[in-house]
Amino acid sequence: MVKTKPKVLRVVISTNRTEYLKQTFESCKKIDYTGLDMYHLLIDDWPKDRNDKEFTHFILDHGFDEVILNKENKGIASQWDKIFEIGKNFDYVFMHEDDVLVNEPFKLNHLIMLLQKDDHLSQVQLKRNKWYDSEEEVIAKDSDWVFGDFRYERNNNSPYFWGLMSIWPSSVCNEKITEETGYRLGENIIGWYIKNKYGKETGFIKTAQGNPMVEHIGEYTRGKRIMKGEPGWIDGIHDKLGDHDYCSKNINKKYDKNLSK
Repeated sequence: MVKTKPKVLRVVISTNRTEYLKQTFESCKKIDYTGLDMYHLLIDDWPKDRNDKEFTHFILDHGFDEVILNKENKGIASQWDKIFEIGKNFDYVFMHEDDVLVNEPFKLNHLIMLLQKDDHLSQVQLKRNKWYDSEEEVIAKDSDWVFGDFRYERNNNSPYFWGLMSIWPSSVCNEKITEETGYRLGENIIGWYIKNKYGKETGFIKTAQGNPMVEHIGEYTRGKRIMKGEPGWIDGIHDKLGDHDYCSKNINKKYDKNLSK
């Protein structure tokens, strides 16, 4: 009997930052999709200054099956809604942002195997480089678990359900999170819900030496992130993100590309 390949939705969330997308796509050539039935989708949520025809050609030329162009900046919650809607038709969702570089080649199927082996994990997130000053350096820890050529942080890592570059079972897409919590979908809400309902957590996977698997490169952010009244909302900050580019490490500060050089 022929074994059926797992159906995996790869979905990239984008805000028309093509300078980052080019680097991300080149870097993602290090990912081996052998043994998987892949469908590659990109959702762009920044119509401002976007040439729809040129942008679509650019994405399709990089091997994607489908491009969704939002006609208005809907925000991250709407991106999650769409991913959950489409993801139900697959076995796994491999999600990543438009500004992340793969440091170490890997087989995506190996991460699926880890999810199947360790039922404590809600998702496998590729550990990124230290980004904020408040974060600790990424190193090998005595508490790390080992799986094949990887180390991973298994317990009490983060309350978030990360989207930077992660893979998770599509069963998450069937959860009635908004109905049961009263909040729109987001990394914090999904992570809190899964942890409290099932006791599952994000596993952060690192190289065998304990180094980051990916590097976050986005110096600026743009677009709506959370809605007014949701946990984490700050007046005067989150209500402005749909209008300008802001520094990723300090969203109080507008981003000036000339000053960043």
